[in-house]
Amino acid sequence: MRFAQPKGYTMSDDELAEIRRRKMQAMMRQAAAPKVEEPMANGQVNLLTDGTFWQVISKTSTAMVDFFGEWCGPCRALAPTFVELAREWAGKVFFGKIDIDRNPVTTAQFGIQSVPMVVAFKAGRPVGSLPGLRSFGEYDAIVEQLRSGRLSERSDLI
Repeated sequence: MRFAQPKGYTMSDDELAEIRRRKMQAMMRQAAAPKVEEPMANGQVNLLTDGTFWQVISKTSTAMVDFFGEWCGPCRALAPTFVELAREWAGKVFFGKIDIDRNPVTTAQFGIQSVPMVVAFKAGRPVGSLPGLRSFGEYDAIVEQLRSGRLSERSDLI
């Protein structure tokens, strides 16, 4: 494809080289961009409510949800770990959190009696729960199992 150039204009070798360089950079960025497997996995921990919980979870293929209380010390300690996990698994796993005091319906549906409680979901269905505060490595291993299909039926991950 040829483009018309203004009358009397000729492109210099430097201009042509710059256009090629920019095009190559754009192609390399596109090739290096991570493939998004889970559109809702935005690399953040998303706040859920009774009104949004099932709408969101039903659209995810893989999700981890932290049931927490604002007054809970271990819940506050888990927050930065969950943020780090969400960043690591961006584009692959959805991470959410739900305040048990402000969302009693969802809390009751899962029978949450202690926090923190992380519930793992596969294809919109709960497949496991992790009570208490765990290390980054423990949560990361569970996410890997969840994604690989080794964790696909309901179980307690204690």
